[in-house]
Amino acid sequence: MRRELQEYLHSMSKKELRELNARLRMVKPKRRKGYRQDVDNQQRLQLEYELKSRGFDGSEAEIDLLLRGGSIPSGAGLRVFYRNQRLQEDDKWRQWY
Repeated sequence: MRRELQEYLHSMSKKELRELNARLRMVKPKRRKGYRQDVDNQQRLQLEYELKSRGFDGSEAEIDLLLRGGSIPSGAGLRVFYRNQRLQEDDKWRQWY
């Protein structure tokens, strides 16, 4: 079965392949590559220290979440996120008023 599929795909013209790819993209869009900020060990330790000073655990899970562009709720409608090598706090609902 698999071999038949491979032979069929190799025998398709460029136009047929292009149309097939277009149909597949409509069904299943391409997955975005993961976003992750690169930090050295010193910056990671600094981030862990800042998290702990603000009352968070400073765990690997929290650090990983922040480095991937996520945010952690810090109470009173505020959230903590990591941008430009700094831990920043922002109002989660600022866009609504």
